[in-house]
Amino acid sequence: MGLLEKAESGKTPKETTKKNSPQKAPAKAPEKIPSKATPKVEKPKKESRFSRRREKEKKTKEPKDPVDLPSFPQGFELPTSGQMAFRRFVDIIVSYGWIFPVVGVFAWGLNFDATYFIIGGTLLYIGNVGFLPSRFNRTIGNIVSRTKFVTSGGNNASWAYTFLKGLNFPFALIGLVTALTMLSDLSSPLGDSTGSAIFRIIGLLLLIPLFLDWLLTRFSMAKRGLWERIFGGVWLVRSTKTGSSKGWLKRLDQLSDYAEKRGLLAEKEEDTTNLD
Repeated sequence: MGLLEKAESGKTPKETTKKNSPQKAPAKAPEKIPSKATPKVEKPKKESRFSRRREKEKKTKEPKDPVDLPSFPQGFELPTSGQMAFRRFVDIIVSYGWIFPVVGVFAWGLNFDATYFIIGGTLLYIGNVGFLPSRFNRTIGNIVSRTKFVTSGGNNASWAYTFLKGLNFPFALIGLVTALTMLSDLSSPLGDSTGSAIFRIIGLLLLIPLFLDWLLTRFSMAKRGLWERIFGGVWLVRSTKTGSSKGWLKRLDQLSDYAEKRGLLAEKEEDTTNLD
């Protein structure tokens, strides 16, 4: 009977035992414990000698006190480096901006009559460093930078100071052209005629006041140049707006407001020792 039952079922004893036996669950692979990532230690960047020296100079550098400056007028404040730079930039553009296109045209070799152009530029120069200082005690650069020139006694500087001080640029230009001309003609540096010799000598003599001005500004204790000493120790100091102005003066006051909002009149990182 047992054999017949097995035959009817058609299953061998091995198969029945396999089915009846409980299936073993597959062995799970051991979970890997994530290893803690070792943080990378960043090496400190090496600073150059120049950057370390510059940081040291910034730490040790302190703004100058007007009291420590000899012959500085009482009751006034030193201008910021932004005011000094902006004043110089505006005065150069207004007084000498017309020179650059004229020189460029002649250097290009174009046939151009610049007589009226030169006359107009000369009148603009006289108006900026002569007429305005005699009338308002300021140049256009002084108005937009809110500065002015005063003597050691606290009085407004003479218009002759701004006029003669402004001649430094054309003097330097004429002297440079004269020196280059003489170097290009070493066989006869003074020229072939008496007239050319006189003009070349005058061109070289114009460099003398520039050299004295640089020498006194660089090595004197008060840092005052030639023209500053001649006119009573002139200083560039802070000032306010021109007041109740109208017309083009009002436009210049608005330009000074714009320059102040843009940070052009603020103190820069590197201060200069030349205060005019």
